[in-house]
Amino acid sequence: MIQADGITEPDASGIAQLDAPVLALILIKAGSWLHPRTRPRLNPTWSCMDVCRQWRDLVLSSPDRMAALLIEAHGPEDALVRAAGCTSRRMDRLALLRAALRSARADCSDGEALVAAARCGHEAAVGMLLEWRENAPRADCQDGQALIRAAANGHESIVCRLLNWREHAPRADCQDGEALVVAANSGHEDVVRLLLEWGVHAPRADCQDGQTLRRAAINGHETLVRLILGWSEHAPRADCHYGQALVNAAMSGHEATVRILLEWKEHAPRADCQNGSALIRAAGNGQEATVRLILDWREHAPRANCQDGAALVESAKNGHEAVVRLLLGRHEHAPRADCQHGEALIQAAENGHTDVVRLLLEWKEHAPKADCQGGQALVKAAEGGHLDVVRLLLEWREHAPRADCQNRKAFRLACKGGFGSVVELLQQHS
Repeated sequence: MIQADGITEPDASGIAQLDAPVLALILIKAGSWLHPRTRPRLNPTWSCMDVCRQWRDLVLSSPDRMAALLIEAHGPEDALVRAAGCTSRRMDRLALLRAALRSARADCSDGEALVAAARCGHEAAVGMLLEWRENAPRADCQDGQALIRAAANGHESIVCRLLNWREHAPRADCQDGEALVVAANSGHEDVVRLLLEWGVHAPRADCQDGQTLRRAAINGHETLVRLILGWSEHAPRADCHYGQALVNAAMSGHEATVRILLEWKEHAPRADCQNGSALIRAAGNGQEATVRLILDWREHAPRANCQDGAALVESAKNGHEAVVRLLLGRHEHAPRADCQHGEALIQAAENGHTDVVRLLLEWKEHAPKADCQGGQALVKAAEGGHLDVVRLLLEWREHAPRADCQNRKAFRLACKGGFGSVVELLQQHS
């Protein structure tokens, strides 16, 4: 017999007489489900789901019981951190935190509970921890990590509370302005403005060599990009870090942000910065509108064949047929369809992009040979099990690769991958 909060657990023969709430309590105390041999004797009027619901309701209704379970399962310190970051709206989170604080120091693990509460936006929990009567965590614990996590998640009131704390408040520019960077990354304009306008130790708008601008650009936060570039002091240059903000925005396809950067009144990045990297990244991610914008820019536009046709190779690799066609069809400086010894064809074949393979092979001039690089396109297509590409290459009207090229490498790789249809097709053409 087991005593549990005044309830005596019977043996298996009498368990069928228990209702779901009582059984739920027993299961909590026992820590496991019933032994399989007892299940046939369970009361058929309630189901396992009934017990689970009762278990959930019972635990959520008692912060003390929940704290005890967390402590038993994870230990006092981890239980405190979990209580501080509790996200259940049905649980009295402050009561849970208070119960967990009976067994762990408020500043355990260098204030990890404070960081968890700040990250989850639990302002009342943050206040409770900071004001705890003994062993309260420092507001700047972990070099300001609570401030940084609150900023990253846009919890403006917690950011303000931490910065205003009466002792050991974190600096607004801690970790070289990391709070500003992560707030900009997530697009929290109010937090960014709060940090930049902070009276003492405000982070510089160009901290971390313009990382704030680059993170805002890669996520397309246009308002923040304008705010940061136009800040009254220590604003980053629009072309900082060799134009990386432009490359980031182009890579993510944020056409409006690309335009803002290119049109900035001073120190605008060149459209062909980093030897055309913005074009290449946009092409690789299939951002057709951004590719067109960069190629048609009024000055310092990159050549469509920059870096020996890298934009074509990247777009073919990822199967962006419209971008491949756009690049090949440029009226000047178009990349050759067979650039880099047919690498675009090989990359498209490796990833099974049949339409791109056909487009390259059919291009009106400088089309790659189907057997370029010793039949490498066939080998890669066979290795990936791309039956349609293998068939297209083997049956191409001219310069088709031999099925046994590279000492039957395509056949061996198809066998290794278990692609029976590809193996059979290769045997037919051997």
